[in-house]
Amino acid sequence: MIIIGGSSHPILAQQIAGKLGCDCIIANTKKFADQELKVQVNKDLYGEDVIILQSTTRPANDHLMELLLLADTAKRAGCNSITAVIPYFGYGRQDRPSYEYGPISASLVARIIEISGIDKVVTVDMHSKQSEGFFKIGVKNLDSTDCFINALQKNSNYMVISPDVGGLPRARILASKLETVLAIINKTRDLQGKCIMSDVIGNVTGKDCIIIDDIVDTGGTLCEAGKLLMQSGANSVSACITHAVFSENCIDRISRAGFAEFFITDTVHHQNLPSFINVIQTSELIVKALLKCNK
Repeated sequence: MIIIGGSSHPILAQQIAGKLGCDCIIANTKKFADQELKVQVNKDLYGEDVIILQSTTRPANDHLMELLLLADTAKRAGCNSITAVIPYFGYGRQDRPSYEYGPISASLVARIIEISGIDKVVTVDMHSKQSEGFFKIGVKNLDSTDCFINALQKNSNYMVISPDVGGLPRARILASKLETVLAIINKTRDLQGKCIMSDVIGNVTGKDCIIIDDIVDTGGTLCEAGKLLMQSGANSVSACITHAVFSENCIDRISRAGFAEFFITDTVHHQNLPSFINVIQTSELIVKALLKCNK
């Protein structure tokens, strides 16, 4: 077994390789003058079980293309198998036609990944379960709630909050593990796609609320949810977010929102985050899945 780390998250690739006790090669990825990617792996991969680690984060298109080129490199080198570990599966939110004459991008990306020669995919907290069905190869979609359970302090006053109906399965899992109740925020979107949060379904008065979601991007929806909960009588609001995309001025917006605690995982690589953001490692979670996949 050998791990190839793409440019999106070499640190996580090295952590996983260390726990597995196998070699880790960081791909030599550069750009030609016309911005095409040049990918090179400086090791003989013949007969190896190859694991490629690459989150398709910003710049999403470059990182996705790099993943595909690495898979083709390994396949042409005569490797035995290819497992793609994609901690954050970019394009996952585009799992349905959300505007007229638009594509289902998640489905297309799944087909491209298959064609590249990848045999199995391991990912963390994919945006929706239906995205797993876009693949004809094996997909292991890892539950990230255990990461947060280990980080949260015991508190009988917790109440888990789903920011919308779509996130309810994730919230139910966390609420069950915390042995507490949950509430849902009634979220809709207007014709321009703007998020509207009208009320909370459930009594949050005096509760220490935990919003759980898969992605924080610009932070607008998350901060509005926190504001609504406090206005509804919550004692405090914390957040557990799997994928910290942190676009635009998201971090500044979160810092001013008054969250009691803010937890993210390391599926998306960031440097020099402020101290109020608690980063939870996913390497152990991924390693356990890889050991099962490669038995």
